[in-house]
Amino acid sequence: MRIKLIIEYNGIWFCGWQRQADCKEHPSIQETVEAAISRVFGGDIAIQLFCSGRTDSGVHALGQVAHFDICDTFLENRWSCNIRSMPKAINYHLGTNAIAVKDASIVDDNFHARFSAKMRHYQYKIYNSYVDTVFMKDRAWHVHKALDIPKMLAGAQNFIGKHDFTSFCSSQSNDKNMVRTISRINITRNQDDMITIDVSAKSFLHNQVRITVGTLVDLGLGKIHPEDITNIIAARDRRKASQTAPAYGLYFMNVEY
Repeated sequence: MRIKLIIEYNGIWFCGWQRQADCKEHPSIQETVEAAISRVFGGDIAIQLFCSGRTDSGVHALGQVAHFDICDTFLENRWSCNIRSMPKAINYHLGTNAIAVKDASIVDDNFHARFSAKMRHYQYKIYNSYVDTVFMKDRAWHVHKALDIPKMLAGAQNFIGKHDFTSFCSSQSNDKNMVRTISRINITRNQDDMITIDVSAKSFLHNQVRITVGTLVDLGLGKIHPEDITNIIAARDRRKASQTAPAYGLYFMNVEY
């Protein structure tokens, strides 16, 4: 049987989603959840999770989706009849309050957390105030200079649509095809000086959202102009775009299937 999980986590305590043999300081989210699931079923079986989108170290998630396969005999009547109770059991064995499985369901064998996804939604948080706040440490990027939201919105519209986003991809990326289609970018500011940037696409390049945010911040600071975005995209040169925004401001929100 194939089990689908919805997972949230504070990425600051992990080396990212994917299991990494050379990461000794912090565990990966994948191996941590896999170990907890294995304990739920007695600890004698190996679990392999497949996720909807790998997140880097420091990136958070509210609605990461993953699936795993398990033999029917291991599910037993307890789980097949009451699969909704599985998250509580997994969370008990996690050994950390930085990850929580929020939901579990039995899905068709054709479902794949990554390849069945039709749209992925990310949100980036910026705390835009002259002074910092301890309550958003490692939760939002503190930008102390005032940002021009109308200019950022004007420039953001140039990202919408199908483009070659080489300029907005990490130089260490293994991606072969740099073409992606951005469906939506929205920027809002609330009364608490929190700016949120919501970005939606079927898929993203490595660090694409964070480089996009870094460029939008430079636009909001007046370092570049809205019309410059088109030229940066056309250049297909990572050096033309701005800095990569800090990982801890990025949230993987949810996936549409």
